[in-house]
Amino acid sequence: MIRPGEPFPEASTDFRLHVSYGETDAMGVVYYGNYPHWFERARGQFLRERGLSYADVERRGVMLPVREMAVRYLAPARYDELVCVRAGISVWGRASVTFVYQVFGPPDCTKPLCLGSTQHACVDASGRPVAVPAWLKDVCLK
Repeated sequence: MIRPGEPFPEASTDFRLHVSYGETDAMGVVYYGNYPHWFERARGQFLRERGLSYADVERRGVMLPVREMAVRYLAPARYDELVCVRAGISVWGRASVTFVYQVFGPPDCTKPLCLGSTQHACVDASGRPVAVPAWLKDVCLK
């Protein structure tokens, strides 16, 4: 995980959303299980901004299942707040890739709410590990 103020990967995206009522619990706080979904949406935007959807990656024969995830909750997000999820790739392994995330909230997406990371195995359609293709790395480093 990369703490706010520490250098974040240059190739990154900022995914923005307003917290929906359905994402909150009885206390009006975002349910902890929604953060991984936000991470996924930010990863999807990261790829789309580089001209490649996750579906395109799969059509090329590469699957990226989550192998490991870490989340650190710092402060609660609440209903209807604007939340920004920063996502970038921190580590390229031989057959894996690690994304890192920072979630910020009000005011103006400046308050740190959550930190996270997901490590993805690079596998073929049968689930066997494969080396990260050069084309994927090239696209993601843009």
